[in-house]
This record gives sequence, structure tokens and C-alpha cells, in this order.
Amino acid sequence: MILFNKSSTSEKNVITAPSISRNSLVWLFLVQVFILAPHFLSIPLWIAVVWSCVIFWRWKIFQGAWSYPDKLQKTLVVLMCGTGLVVSLGVSFSLMSMVSLLVVGFVLKLLEMKNRKDFVLLVYIAFFILATQFILFNHFVAAIYGFFCLALLCTLLLQLYLNPLPQSSSLQKKSALINFWTLLKPSVFILLQAIPFMFILFVVMPRLGSFWSVPTPQQAKTGMSDTMSPGDISELIKSDELAFRVTFNGEIPTNEKLYWRSLVFSAFDGRSWSQILPQMARKDFQTSSQSVAGWRKSIESLGDGTTYNIIAEATGQPWLYVLAAPEVWSNDLVLARDLHLQAVASVTQRISYKVTSALDYRLSAGVQDSLLLSQNLQLPNNVNPETRRLAREWFAEAGTTEKLIEKLFYYYNQNFFYTLRPPNLGSDSVDEFLWQSRQGFCEHFASSFVFFMRAAGVPARVVVGYQGGELNEVENYLVVRQRDAHAWAEVWTADRGWVLVDPTTAVAPERIRRGIAESLSDTDQKLLSQPFGSSFKFLMSMRYQWDALNFQWIRWVMNYDSSLQSALLNKILQNVNPLRIVLLVLVAGGTAVLLIFAILLFRSRHKKISVLDRATYLVHQQLLKKLKQCGVVPNAGESPRHLVLRAAGIYPDLAPALNNIIDLYEQLVYAENSAVLPQLKRELARLPSNNLFVKR
Repeated sequence: MILFNKSSTSEKNVITAPSISRNSLVWLFLVQVFILAPHFLSIPLWIAVVWSCVIFWRWKIFQGAWSYPDKLQKTLVVLMCGTGLVVSLGVSFSLMSMVSLLVVGFVLKLLEMKNRKDFVLLVYIAFFILATQFILFNHFVAAIYGFFCLALLCTLLLQLYLNPLPQSSSLQKKSALINFWTLLKPSVFILLQAIPFMFILFVVMPRLGSFWSVPTPQQAKTGMSDTMSPGDISELIKSDELAFRVTFNGEIPTNEKLYWRSLVFSAFDGRSWSQILPQMARKDFQTSSQSVAGWRKSIESLGDGTTYNIIAEATGQPWLYVLAAPEVWSNDLVLARDLHLQAVASVTQRISYKVTSALDYRLSAGVQDSLLLSQNLQLPNNVNPETRRLAREWFAEAGTTEKLIEKLFYYYNQNFFYTLRPPNLGSDSVDEFLWQSRQGFCEHFASSFVFFMRAAGVPARVVVGYQGGELNEVENYLVVRQRDAHAWAEVWTADRGWVLVDPTTAVAPERIRRGIAESLSDTDQKLLSQPFGSSFKFLMSMRYQWDALNFQWIRWVMNYDSSLQSALLNKILQNVNPLRIVLLVLVAGGTAVLLIFAILLFRSRHKKISVLDRATYLVHQQLLKKLKQCGVVPNAGESPRHLVLRAAGIYPDLAPALNNIIDLYEQLVYAENSAVLPQLKRELARLPSNNLFVKR
């Protein structure tokens, strides 16, 4: 079969490669679609265009219309792709740059493929490309899709070594489809046999981290910023993206207690809130065992603590989510004195951690020194003069911090409207909000409340994070989304330390008790991102089931770390040591081998052979016997048609009879036309059983 023949008659430009069939090449193109499709969502789009052009070029080469690229053409293509990568991704050696480079090399290798060796190399590269899918897509669906692609690649290798029918055969297209899907079944069966051994290695091999957890810029998600301005949270709340999932060891606290703090803001420039420098300084974090022990002594729990596990999505930021006040937390995390929990580096992959918090607590006075308290009284000069004046007057009338809060809450309750679409505010934003517009969202209420309290001489600060969560009753865990973003306040009291105060409860108490959707007007609810099928109970039930499945996949597979491994092995082996682990592997592996052997033995004994298959086998054996008597012996892997055509070439007098026989045989095998069986038997019977024919 001519794979490529340039229009020139020069012999060096004629390349023959009978080892790669048309069917194998077509299926290679199709499998590449599935392998590369997920990557086209993240790598530069022009690579998909290059791939389409390469496919077209390669097909023209196969047809003999175009030639393989020469050295100059290869150089130009490589320079163009290299320039495209630099322009699109820069010169940094990021993970996405390396993946894109690998995909480009995989695509361009098609133009150099001339024989089976190149074909197999391309398939092996495809296995690496398939593995890199899990860099950005590592949920349950991605695992199923990856298994499907793996089965396609194994089937492609089997398809390569099938000897195809010649191009002139009318049955070629049909047989290609039959062969490929027939081979898909044994490929899947082979992969299923590997799953027990994969599971054993997954359980016992040391957890060194998975390569798809390598940080990438694209893994950062929408989440809390390190500043807060009017309108920030009202924009964030329109998103339905997942923030984190929570499982509790015991009863889930009520919504009123689920304030998931992320950051604490003590600096105000007249419009935006941010952290002060001491909050970001490393010495402010409880890291050493001594500082942690001292910190725990400063917390007086006024009730039972609650223990919970959080699986947080990637944000690209170091801060995490926690209920105040944390008493025990995972070793790889640090806690700031303002009670916010933080990772030692930016969270660029999904993270799991465990915390025990005292929801009702008292902080000792030594937790905050006078300098930090004074910093939580500072206000920018020459802004919001009306609020400053009234705050001093109201505090003089109230006499205590508690009564001042009650008075301000009453003012909120009687005069304000909770909305996602408040009017824009000017330079004196607090004055305009409190005494003019009186419309806002949680960040407006938290900001104005803290400013008012500071103006009255009471230390106060803004806290941002999430409030509440959606209960998934299938697995009894909470799902917290970006739409649950919230801002509240804390004030300092001499007897209890920092106390949570949420001014939003004075205006929209439904926000805390029943969630964001229940606290907004019908017009504002239209601005929220509604999940698909939210209006149908059945679809929402399916959504919960699907999320629960993904949650378990993430919890036990993607987040299977050294701590989970130790807990599982301790549960299985009681006392973990190398000898017991080796025995576990041998026993489990041996059991898997015996089980697979038993299944194969059972299948071989109970496999039913159809009448047509048996007749086909007998006809094939009779044909081989006749040809052998004529001195024609089949070569290894040689198809029936190739064998018959070779015999016809050796014995021209037999050619008409042999051509008729192979045509009938293919109708019987590929078209399953049993009606030709009697005629085929008669033709075989007429075929002489000696070699007294003239050889060519």
C-alpha cells in the first residue's frame, strides 16, 4: 500500500509504509480528539487550529497528494509554534507552558510519522497527554472520562496490528468499525483487571503528592480579596461557585453560629478596608508549640466545642475559613491573633484541614495589647463628619457600649433597606449611607457600624468570610458557595474581648437564619446565579446526589494523604510495620490474581460458540489445508485475503477460483451472510489438493 507518493517521479520521494493502515490512521485522529479536547479549554486556542491543519496535511500525505515536510518547512513550523507559545504564555517555565509545549510536540509529531514505530511512539506520548488532563480536571467525571480515553488508546494499539483489507474492498469501512468496537471490549476488560492492583498500590504506597496537584495560575478561583470596598461582596455573592465543603463530627450548629471568618480588616482609608501591617507580620501568627499553648490558655470556652473538617477549593490566596475561636487546628496551618486561619503558602490546589472551635468563648485581656486596640480606633481625617458628631452624641446618651449598639441597631431596623443594588457613594461614604441613601448590602452595614463605633471611642473591626451554608442531606455535609459571602463586625469589650456583632441582622434577619435568597426582594433575587434545575425538586435532588458523589471522590481519592493513609492502615493492620504492609500487598494481590484467573476460566468454559462461528472456523481450516497442500503456508499475522492473493500470484491458474473463494469468505465473516456458506463449501471442494499447477 502506498502511503505517500510525491508527484515527482524521483525515487527518494516515494515512501512506502504498508505497516500503517488507513483504518489505524483514521482512528488515531479520532482518539486524538478525545485526548486533546480537555486541554483545549486551558491551553492557547491557536494550538487547536494548528492541530486541525496538521490533521489535514497528514491526510493529504496519506493520499499521496502532498509530501512530508522537508527540513525548511519543519524549521518554520517549529519557529511559528515556539513564537506562539512565548507570546501566549511568556518565557516563564510554568506548568501550563510545559503542558502546552508537550501538546504542540504531540501534534507536530503526526507530520513525521512514517511507520509503525512512529505510530507506537505517538500513542505512548498520548498516554502522557492523557495524564496531564488531571492537572486541571480531577473530579469524578474527569476520572470516568480518563478511563474512557485510556481504553481508546489501548484499543488503538490493538487496531494497529490488525492486517486491514485492501483499499479496493467494499467491506473495508464496515470492517474497520466492527474491528475497533470489537477490540474496545477486550481493552476495557484488560483495564478492569488492572484496577485491583491499582487500588492496592494506591492504599499502601507512600503519599508523596500527585503531580496534578502542582500549583498553576489557572487553579485560582474567585473568592475573598484582601480588601473590602462598597459593592465588593454584593458582586461576589452573585456567583454560585463552590468555596468549600464542611463535615461536622456530631451535630451541625445552627445557621446563626456559622460565621466562617476569612480575614479581619482594621485599616480604613475612607473607602476601603484592609489589614494593618501587624496583622500580616509573621510574629502575629501562632506557630511554635509554646505560642500555641499560650494561645489556648487565653481562650475560655463557655460551651462545648465543635470539630469539623473543611475541604476548600483553590483560591490563590493563603487565608482559609474557620469558626471562631479555634482551639485545635491542623499542624500545617497557622493562626493569627485576630482569629483568622492561614496556610503557610497560597492555596493553589484543593486543601483539607481539621479544626476544633469554641463557638461561645471569652478572650483574656492579654490577647490584645494597647497598641493593637488603639489601631482599631483609628479613622482617616476629614471624612464623614456627620457620623463622627452623632457617634459621640449617641454614646454620651447611651452610656455603655451595649446600649449604643442597641440604639444603632434600632436605627438600622427602622430606616434601612437591604439590597444588592445600592446607589453609588461619594467621598463621605459612611455619611451618605447612614443619613441619606440608607440602602446597602452587608459590607455597607459592617463598614458603617465599625466606623460609627470607632468614632464613639469603641475599638471595632470588620470581618469578612462566609455565613451559613447549604445542607446536603445525602451525606450530611454543608456546601458553602461564593453566594454565601458575608461581612460583619467585632467590637472589643473589657469582660469578653472581641465580640461578634452583625448589623445585617437588624435589617435582614432572614439572611442569617435562612440564607441569602430569602432576604432579598424578588427583583434582587434575579441577580443571583441560580443552579440548573433549581425550580424542580427532582433535578435539585439529582444535583445533591451528584455533589455527594463528587464530595466522596474528593474526600477519599483526591485528598487521600498521609494522615488518611495512616488512619486506614492502622484500622486494617492494627500495628503498622513494613512486614505487615508487605503481607497485606501479597495477600491482596494474590487474591486479586486468583479472582481474575477464576473469572477467565469461567468465561472460557461457558463461552458459547455460534453455529456461524463454528462453520466459519471449519471453512477457514479447510482453506488453509488446501493451500498448504499446494505449498502455500501462511506467514505470522497474515490475513486470509493476503494469503489467498499470494497463492494466486504463485499459481495464476488458481486465481479465479481463489478470488471467488475469498470474496465469499469475507461475506461470511464480515457481513455474516450465512447464505453463501453452501457455495463457499462447493468452491473449496473443487479446489485441487495438489501442487500440479504452473507457478508464475
